[in-house]
Amino acid sequence: MTDHAVTPQIIQALATYLKRDASSITESHHLRDDLGLDSVAIIELLFEIEDRFKIQIPDQDLPGLSTVGSVTAYVQQRLSSTDAKSSKAQLKAKPFKAKPAATATTKKRAPASRKAAASKKAPASKKAPASKKRAAAKKPAAAKKKKR
Repeated sequence: MTDHAVTPQIIQALATYLKRDASSITESHHLRDDLGLDSVAIIELLFEIEDRFKIQIPDQDLPGLSTVGSVTAYVQQRLSSTDAKSSKAQLKAKPFKAKPAATATTKKRAPASRKAAASKKAPASKKAPASKKRAAAKKPAAAKKKKR
C-alpha cells in the first residue's frame, strides 16, 4: 500500500471513532492534545488499525505514535517491511517435487530385502539350548520347594 492509501484509511478510522468529518482531521493533529483521545481511545484506535491493515503493533512502539502523521508513517513502514519479508519468503520457497510412483523394479526388490533380513537372523537351533538351560535351571529350585 502506498502512503496515499494508508493516510485516508487512518483518518477515516479516526473520524468514525470521533464521529467527526474526516476532512477536519489532518496528519499534524496530535491524538491527545488536538483530537482529545485518552489512552483507552488510542488503544481502541490502534486495535482498529491492526485489524484494518492486518499488522500487529507491539506495546513498546506505542509511545512513538502521538500524531496522525506518526501513526501513518508507522503503519506504512510496517506494511513495507511485511511486503519485503513475504517476497523474501517466496524467493526462498522451494518448488514442490512429487515423489516418483512405485515401479515394477521397486516391487521386485522388496521381497529380496526381506529374505536378506531373514537370513541375518540367528538360526533357531542356536537359541534353543539357551532356553533349555534356563528351563533346567528352574527345575531344581522347584524340586527343592516340593521337598520341604
